[in-house]
Amino acid sequence: MWDALNEFELSLMNSLNSAISGDVMDLFLSFMLFLERGALVWILLTVLLLFDKRFRRAGYMTSLGLAISLLVAFVILKPVFGRLRPLEFIEGYAIIFPTPETYSFPSSPVTIAFAYTAVLWNNVKMLRVPLVLLSAFIALAEIYVYFSYFSDVITGIVLGALCGIITVRLFEKYTIIKPENNDKSGNLQ
Repeated sequence: MWDALNEFELSLMNSLNSAISGDVMDLFLSFMLFLERGALVWILLTVLLLFDKRFRRAGYMTSLGLAISLLVAFVILKPVFGRLRPLEFIEGYAIIFPTPETYSFPSSPVTIAFAYTAVLWNNVKMLRVPLVLLSAFIALAEIYVYFSYFSDVITGIVLGALCGIITVRLFEKYTIIKPENNDKSGNLQ
């Protein structure tokens, strides 16, 4: 099912890597991979939000968003589609990071990153640009090290944004936790 798409995307990934690879990019994107593994960066940011009373509501929302995006991408969709990772088709490919043991489609780190960004988009506006940049670099890192195909990442972006929007709507409809400031919209600057 995936063969023709895999070949096409591998050629695109090879072109991208030949254009941008280098020591600085290797180091930077390796750091992005370190942050994304196990959702470390998202869990830490959620804990920080939960500790600050002004952002506690947003912290609860991000917790729910992480759970929803993990459930949809990791538990439901990956086993259904069963797409092998690109690095499995490259003979002799080695990387310093442990190879993920799950399937490639959709990219769960990218899904989580963009779900997190969507949840906080209107709730903590000062984090918009940093979250979009971090999410984009995580998406690039997934492609750069052949963990995910372009289509895995694009699907992860769309799926993550949808999970984030659903999280916010569910939270607004069913929660009794109100914003901590006088702004009734919950939009912290």
